[in-house]
This record gives sequence, C-alpha cells and structure tokens, in this order.
Amino acid sequence: MNPTLAFQLQGFYISIGAGVVLGIIYDLFRIFRTVFHSEKRAVFFQDLFYMLCAALVTFLVALGVNYGEVRFYILAGEAIGWCLYFFTVGNVTIRVFCFISRVLHRFLIDPVKRILQGIFCWIAGKLKIIGKKVRSAAINQKKRLKRHRDIVYNHSIKRRSDRLRKKQAGNRRKQKGRKVGRGGGAGYAGHKKRKAKG
Repeated sequence: MNPTLAFQLQGFYISIGAGVVLGIIYDLFRIFRTVFHSEKRAVFFQDLFYMLCAALVTFLVALGVNYGEVRFYILAGEAIGWCLYFFTVGNVTIRVFCFISRVLHRFLIDPVKRILQGIFCWIAGKLKIIGKKVRSAAINQKKRLKRHRDIVYNHSIKRRSDRLRKKQAGNRRKQKGRKVGRGGGAGYAGHKKRKAKG
C-alpha cells in the first residue's frame, strides 16, 4: 500500500470522525430547539453558528491531516460521518429528547408557566386597581380644590359687590341730598325775595 494512500485513508477516517462530531453538535442544537421551542430568528442564528462551527472543524481537520489543504475526501468523509450519525444514533437521541421535552413541558415547564402567568395577572390586576384609585383620588382632589376655590372666590366677589353696592347707594344718597339742598335753598331764597318785595 502506498504511504500517501495510507495517509489519505487515515485522513478520511479522521474526517468521518469529525462528521460524527458535527452531527452531535447539530443534535445539541435540535434538542435545544425542541425543549425551548425556538423562534425563527433564534433558529436562523443557531444555524449560522453551526455553520461557523462546521467551517472551523473542517479547517482544523484539513490543517491536521493535509497541512491546511482542503481535499475532496475530507469533505466527503465529514459528510459520510454526519449522515451515519444523523440517520442512526441521531434518530434515537432526538426521539428520546422529544419524549423528555414533552414530559418536562407537561409536568414542569407548563405548570410553572401557568403559575407565573397567574401571579403576573394578579399583580397586573392589583396595579390596575391601584391606578384607578389613584386616578379617581386625583380627580376628586382636583374637583375639591376647584370647589373650595370657587367658594373663596364667590365670598370675595360677594364682599366686593356688597361694598360696591353700599358705595353706590351712599353716592346716590349724597347726590340726592345735594340736589334736594340746592333746590330747597333756591326756593327758600326766592320766597324770601318775594316776601321782601311784597
């Protein structure tokens, strides 16, 4: 057997092992998705991170096996190792973890979520009631302040109007008295003149 061929065969086996490792890493991501029900954005970033991990593993395998030269047999070995793991052990592990995630969701995660939702709803209800009471108290206080101010202003306005009325009545009386005094004086003086002439 040619040593170069043996070296390439050894690199091929190593790349198959790297493919199995990549399959395990991918299974970890799948388990995380099934347990935590990841959204589309989270799945996108997880896939991106997995691709970066796969590129790093491929580069390290190529560096260790073939001095950094990426050959077809390295990529083929990784693909074969990944498929071997995914379609054999990967199916079993994902089924087991799906069962475990269902049990966890049914008996642990969902009850805890319900309890937390109930607590948050109760707190939100209490906060709403407190907010309504504070608003009603603020509105009532505003109304009370307006009423008190209206009463104070009404008293001051009534006092001012009473003073003005008294002043106006006094002025009218004075004016009437002046008019009467003038008229009486002229009549009395005329009467005197008439008597003197007569």
